[in-house]
Amino acid sequence: MGNEIQNKLNELKLKGWTLASIAREIGQSSRAVESWNQGVRNPANLQPVLMSLNKLVEYKRIPKKKLYQKGNCKNTTNKPI
Repeated sequence: MGNEIQNKLNELKLKGWTLASIAREIGQSSRAVESWNQGVRNPANLQPVLMSLNKLVEYKRIPKKKLYQKGNCKNTTNKPI
């Protein structure tokens, strides 16, 4: 099951998610998600975590970090940002 967690985390990272943003979305600490990603630990509540990660994989939104990258922000006021 640990590989399944790592696979979901890798899938989310390929979509632009950071481990910190994943942790924030599923209500876990960044340290816990990092240890799952490295295969050091597995979550004690494995099934709910897998369900949460599956929901994020299906999510259609872009993580907040991606919204503000160069070229993605439109200035409608014509004032310098």
